[in-house]
Amino acid sequence: MSRRGFSLVLSLTIMAMMVMIVIVLAAFLSVESKLAKAAQYRTQSKLHALVSLRLALAHLQQEAGPDRRMTAQANLGADSNQPGWNWQTIRNPLWTGVWRSDRPTQPPAWIVSGRHDRPANSQSINLFGKNDYEADHWVPFQSDYYPTVGPMMITLVGNATAMPAELMNWPTTPGRPDGRINLPKVQLPDANVAGSYCYWVGDEGVKAKLNLTDTRITPPATTTVSADQQSYNNIMALRGTARTGIEILKAFENIPLGGIDSRATKLADLSLLDPAVFTETTPPTIARKAWPSLTMVSRGLNTDSQWGGLKVDLSSAFEKDDAAWKASEFSEGPAPRDSGGNPLSGVTYTFNPNGSANRTAYSDSKVDVKYDGASHNIGTLYTYVYGGRTIRGPTWDALRNYHRLYKEVAWNDSTNPITNSPTLRARTHFPNTVSLKPHYGGTAHYGHMYNRMDSGEDVYTSTTPRPQPTKVGATPYVARELLVWGLQTNGGILRLTLSPITVLHNPYNVAMRLKRENSTDTAAMRLSYRGWSAWWMDFARTGSSGTNTWSWDMLTLAQSTDSSPNWAESFRTYIPEITLQPGEFRVFTLPPGAIPFNRLATTVNSYDFTGCFYTNCLDNAKSPLTLNGSDTLTVSVRSTGPFYIRHLLTCWPGDSIMETNNSGDGTLYNVCSEVTELLSNSMGQDPNGVYRSGVAAPKVITALTALPGPGQPPQVLAVFDYGVRWGGDPLGFPIFVHSNPTAAMTRPEATGIGPGAMPAGYATTSNSFKLVARGANNWAEVFEPGQDPALAFGGSSVSSSGVNAAVYTEIPLGPPVSLAQYTHANMHIRDQDPLFMIGNSFAPLYSPINHVTSYRSEHNWSDMDRVWLANSAIYDRFFLSGAAPDLFRGVEQRTLIKVLDDFVAGTGSLANPRTKLFSFRDAATTRAMVADHRRIAGATCTDGAFNVNSTSIEAWMTILASSKKIAIGKLAADKPSETQNARYPRAARGADVSDYNYKTPFGNKSAWSGLATLDDDQIRLLAKSIVDETRYRLTNNHRNQVNMQPSLDVHAPVVFRGQTVPVPYIGLAQFVNRWLCGAEKFLAYAGCLQNAITRADVDGANLSNRSAAPAPVSSIGAQGSRTTAGMVPWIDPNYVDNIILTDPRSKGTNRAHMHQASPASLMQSDILSVIGSALTTRSDTFTIRAYGDVSERPGSNVSLGSCWVEAVVQRTPEFCDASQPPETEVCSPTDGGLHNPFLKNTNKVLGRRFQIVSVRVLSPKEL
Repeated sequence: MSRRGFSLVLSLTIMAMMVMIVIVLAAFLSVESKLAKAAQYRTQSKLHALVSLRLALAHLQQEAGPDRRMTAQANLGADSNQPGWNWQTIRNPLWTGVWRSDRPTQPPAWIVSGRHDRPANSQSINLFGKNDYEADHWVPFQSDYYPTVGPMMITLVGNATAMPAELMNWPTTPGRPDGRINLPKVQLPDANVAGSYCYWVGDEGVKAKLNLTDTRITPPATTTVSADQQSYNNIMALRGTARTGIEILKAFENIPLGGIDSRATKLADLSLLDPAVFTETTPPTIARKAWPSLTMVSRGLNTDSQWGGLKVDLSSAFEKDDAAWKASEFSEGPAPRDSGGNPLSGVTYTFNPNGSANRTAYSDSKVDVKYDGASHNIGTLYTYVYGGRTIRGPTWDALRNYHRLYKEVAWNDSTNPITNSPTLRARTHFPNTVSLKPHYGGTAHYGHMYNRMDSGEDVYTSTTPRPQPTKVGATPYVARELLVWGLQTNGGILRLTLSPITVLHNPYNVAMRLKRENSTDTAAMRLSYRGWSAWWMDFARTGSSGTNTWSWDMLTLAQSTDSSPNWAESFRTYIPEITLQPGEFRVFTLPPGAIPFNRLATTVNSYDFTGCFYTNCLDNAKSPLTLNGSDTLTVSVRSTGPFYIRHLLTCWPGDSIMETNNSGDGTLYNVCSEVTELLSNSMGQDPNGVYRSGVAAPKVITALTALPGPGQPPQVLAVFDYGVRWGGDPLGFPIFVHSNPTAAMTRPEATGIGPGAMPAGYATTSNSFKLVARGANNWAEVFEPGQDPALAFGGSSVSSSGVNAAVYTEIPLGPPVSLAQYTHANMHIRDQDPLFMIGNSFAPLYSPINHVTSYRSEHNWSDMDRVWLANSAIYDRFFLSGAAPDLFRGVEQRTLIKVLDDFVAGTGSLANPRTKLFSFRDAATTRAMVADHRRIAGATCTDGAFNVNSTSIEAWMTILASSKKIAIGKLAADKPSETQNARYPRAARGADVSDYNYKTPFGNKSAWSGLATLDDDQIRLLAKSIVDETRYRLTNNHRNQVNMQPSLDVHAPVVFRGQTVPVPYIGLAQFVNRWLCGAEKFLAYAGCLQNAITRADVDGANLSNRSAAPAPVSSIGAQGSRTTAGMVPWIDPNYVDNIILTDPRSKGTNRAHMHQASPASLMQSDILSVIGSALTTRSDTFTIRAYGDVSERPGSNVSLGSCWVEAVVQRTPEFCDASQPPETEVCSPTDGGLHNPFLKNTNKVLGRRFQIVSVRVLSPKEL
């Protein structure tokens, strides 16, 4: 019994255990099944996330793959399409928009996944040919669909990555958008797929890249660099900066100059840095705040966003040897073919005044330049046909010559007493007289050949083109030339004394050496006075028998002592070999003592008012004029003709400056190169009877008058004072930005007005110069020398309120790496155009504000905006890779071949450190590509490329602060302080620089050193002003002579969904240039950066006009006709207000000033020379956040599994159809609005291939 009961219990227990096992097994199987299901959902959701990523990448490829695109964030248009916005109320500020540069009025694409209540592909439908968005398309500014919460909303960028918006609280907080991104899920389109997706593509190019290192400043640890080499490298590092001034941002102050640890690859990694470098807050906020403005991944391709195709590398082109250069398309060769055998375009920008459609973008246009016994058909920067005439810009040969001047700079010239100070031999424009002589035999003087209005030469009315410079001029120029007329007596005979005073100005950053070309010459420079037969001395003797008057012309008086003077050359002075230090004003006079008049005289570098020539005054019988002790003698000077001096310099082969035969212009001037002419066409009366140059009051000599005798300073009779219109002097002019005193042609006729036709009230000098005839009571009123009698004053004034040295412009000390450095290239011809062209944007004074060209029928004269044309030609199509031989102070360290070998091998960099290798070809092909100016862009990229359409003030701040903390010359990196050390040099200086010029007033010599230093507050204000200016001007579409779509009214806004949508900058030329808008003149007076400088100054930045000593305003009134001696240069009265600069917030106030070109006055070319190599108008690097999930059934919002993926994608130089080489032309060679017929359809539609650089799966905590 008991055993049977035990068996029952045991059986029941076993059965229970079995049931339990079954239950447990079932539970395990259920869990396992659920886990397997969950894993399946995770896998499916990951696959859906990858589908989402692929859709995002395909959307991006379709819209941003082709070259002719611009990108910007949606907040760019907030002013016009979300009025009253702030960073907390704005909708979708960080959406990425893509515009077409070839169809800028087409609706931009927004690279997001789209609405949840529309079909899955609605957002990615191509908008080609559309005038507005389809109803299904979601645009960032629309208010009728703006979901923020609900089960369909997915966080793509969350609190782990970004922060909520912060309102601007200037100046402490610039404000920022909400960096978090939430988008609605979109159902996957397949009927049998249960799941959804969404994606957002973020633009990394509008952010500043913080993990950059400029190897010029901080070389690799494995490299040994001497202190001298590092000093030189630091100078080079201020051109095309290759770092980011991240230290200007709060919490980043301790980031070292060499950048951050290279192992940090994303913003979240900042917390891993050494606490001494960066300390994150707890909880972390700094990196999250930086999300909208900083990046670690941005790189840009060197492609032309306006016309398409690879950019052409000027570094590689200009470094060709002379034979290869001559054979290239820039010079005498034809346009080449790509490596696939198809034709490439020429390099001459072809401007069409009638619009932007149906035009050749770049042509193979040549100009015939005759010199050295041959004709040379060489390429020009730009060309256009106007009024039946073909206008051609300066030659590429001339620009190449400027680029390569760094190779001719001597760093230890024996004539320069300053150690390691760069020195250049002075030279005129070339070709010049000796080179031109064989080709223009019918002319009297070949130096005239650059003068379009030399009425004595018929070559300009014939079909013979005038010569163009193929080499730039770079020489000290005559900043002032005085001829002092004086009186002495010797034994009762009245003597006339003549004292020439010459002031040479070296405006360059290097010492300039005047050197003889011919060993038999005894001088290097010559000034030949002409036309003395039109200068008169008037005499009146009053005695007991009445008054007797007579006159003698100066030529007759001179010939009474020396028979050789004539009209062609009445008088000559020589300047000996000498070296002028950077910026110096040196004065040259005759040596002490009076000597009989001689046509030929040599000056010395010192101011001495006893040095003079003398000749006897003549009575009416042509005998020496005696003072009889009883009569009263009245003596005066007048001119009925020109003030005319030819300025010669010996510098090119064959020059000989000592030729004394003055039988005619040919023998006098065709033997030596000419710098320019010092000319006022008429010192006589204007049509209203007013002497244009004034008159000196007569001197009355009575019986009691004690005249000086031999050996004593003469009594001053009159002064002819020709010189530069310095801004601080009476009748000043904004030289260099609206004129060029160093030009080859300084004649007033270059306005189109003939010598005898100048209207009343205007000078007959060119723009930079004035001529005043005046009297003086003593020699102190004649001329004020410096404390050193070898020096003179200039810059702001010729008095002691001026300076003894003023550095205005630059000779490159190393290979140029930023296009704006070419603003210093003296390759244009006339004084009526500015020296500072490329990279600047000041409006012309001889053509209308809303056009590039003009024609004045009354003068039969065509004029043009050469600044606008030069920028349009250079920017977008060309770049500077920095491919060049490695030189240190003129000594080659590595050949160009070795530099390129090291670059491809990854063991060296180019002179532009931003240029990085980015090739998808084999090593041999890559090496061939980097040596080819047409292909190098297909194997490289720009590290840290920055999109100028950015509206991030903090990003702009860090870009602008890239020149901080760089020691230069004798200045430590932290001088004058760590927050006052951003260097913006007008002209890079050698080791001699010692003035950091921080907010120095114009009256201080430091303000003229060529270097300007900005503080952090100035940079912040400038960054804000750039963003404000961009937002303002991009809503205006009158950027060229017609609207961006020629069929529209020029002022028609681009409107979509009833809202105005701004069009980003269509290429860098548009960012740099002024806009041709007559209705919004503020936009037409200057380009974005120059106007931003004006805006910042209004807010107290003092970037251009120093508040401590503001410069005189350069106003319409200041340039109006007048009766004052010296008058003003003629500016077309229709366009005189083009001299204005204004802030749109106070449009009625003119902000332009006379010291606009002072090295202490920041100009946009100064900014572009520093940061320009990084700038672009489109982005090529993007971050994709993609989401995918699985739901229980199609259409359900209940997610069974979800996955987030982040990918960084990069556009590459390779086309999607890589069978065509990267350099294949994109636009039609005959019509810039169409595609190249040789370009394959795939590449027309999709452009260049995007590549995934990195991808990672994110957990919800990492969003």
